[in-house]
Amino acid sequence: MLCQYKKILEDKEHRHTAINSVIALTIRVFGAGMAFVFNLIIARQLGPEQAGYFFLSLAIAMLLSSVARLGFDRTVLRFTGANSKRGYTIKQILNFALKFSIPVACGIAFALYLIAPFIANSLFKKPFILQSLQYIAPSIIGLSVVFIVAMSLQARHQLVASIPCQSIAHFLLCGAAVLSFNTSTADTTAMYLSLSLGVTASFFYWLAVKDLNNSGDAVNANELWQSARPNWVIILMSQAVQWSAPIIIGVYLVAEQVAFFSVAQRIALLTSFILMAVNLVVAPKFANFKAKNDMEGIRKTALFSVRLLVLSAMPIVLFMLLLPDFLMGLFGEQFKQGAVILQILVLGQTVNVITGSVGFLLMMSGNERDMRLVTIISGCGVLVSVPLFTSLYGAIGAAAATAFFISLQNLLAVYFVKKRLGFNTLKFWQKI
Repeated sequence: MLCQYKKILEDKEHRHTAINSVIALTIRVFGAGMAFVFNLIIARQLGPEQAGYFFLSLAIAMLLSSVARLGFDRTVLRFTGANSKRGYTIKQILNFALKFSIPVACGIAFALYLIAPFIANSLFKKPFILQSLQYIAPSIIGLSVVFIVAMSLQARHQLVASIPCQSIAHFLLCGAAVLSFNTSTADTTAMYLSLSLGVTASFFYWLAVKDLNNSGDAVNANELWQSARPNWVIILMSQAVQWSAPIIIGVYLVAEQVAFFSVAQRIALLTSFILMAVNLVVAPKFANFKAKNDMEGIRKTALFSVRLLVLSAMPIVLFMLLLPDFLMGLFGEQFKQGAVILQILVLGQTVNVITGSVGFLLMMSGNERDMRLVTIISGCGVLVSVPLFTSLYGAIGAAAATAFFISLQNLLAVYFVKKRLGFNTLKFWQKI
């Protein structure tokens, strides 16, 4: 077996994928650790009720920021990956995306600030969440910018900048502020997060454009919009799968249950941080291979990446499935009530990992419409089933519905990869 892997790594592309995946994974491990510590700080500093208000507000902000991005994050990744050496074109793509997404984000943030009283008092019937919603509203702008800028950096394989931009810097700044000022309320924490995102967005945009060369052509606006429109639906539905459950739990159950579910969800997402690390490397490769019409390169890279994922993620999955009480107990004794929720969500994320980068495979190869159909099915399934299962079975019901549709989304994507690209990522043992 060792000889087999040695032979595989003699291939230049496989070696590049492996080395950069290790680099990305190292940074992701740090990022995952920071996210874990951030959630730990929030849970212990704020307590279950106030943490529930904050996580509920954050879920709303994350969902609305996906609306504001207009699908440009994945479009920026695809087109920048295909033009990774052309500085002028890269800057044009990034600025085109921000030119449309920032005004939309500002409008959504302002609207959230205005209707926060209605959401708090009438929708959630939780008046104490009002200020948290208002203070987190500006974060929608920052979240929109950091996601788009991070995709531009990722497409150029600038992983050391891309990962902190998307998932480390603002949490690090916010967590430090919470600890430094001994914060114990959701609204103040929400304000710190909004300020942290403003700083992060400004810094990483400057970093993304400062050393670009002047080569390349102007962007084709029509091509960008044609890619962004289906990507927008994909992102909206994917975000609905991930973030609608805490919001729906907030409607039906008390704030503490939102906190238990949100903490369990964030721990479960640690199982897929390896997938995210590998995606950082392979997604631009898929776009580049597609631009060269190198379908064999896409197949080999996809199957090799799944092998990396299966070998790396399984120990983490087993640890979470066997010791859920220990992990949830780190956030406080009361959080052990979410142990079963954690196990259910981990199972859903496991399917996400073993299917590989199927979503990016479809989107980076120009099959966004197939991925749009997949995410519409899963997103609508979550929006219908989570309220029903939450009302019947509480947070455990919400977790079961979410895990099922995460699994279904990835298995449907595997089907379309087989149909469009001619190989099955679940058969990762086949010869490459």
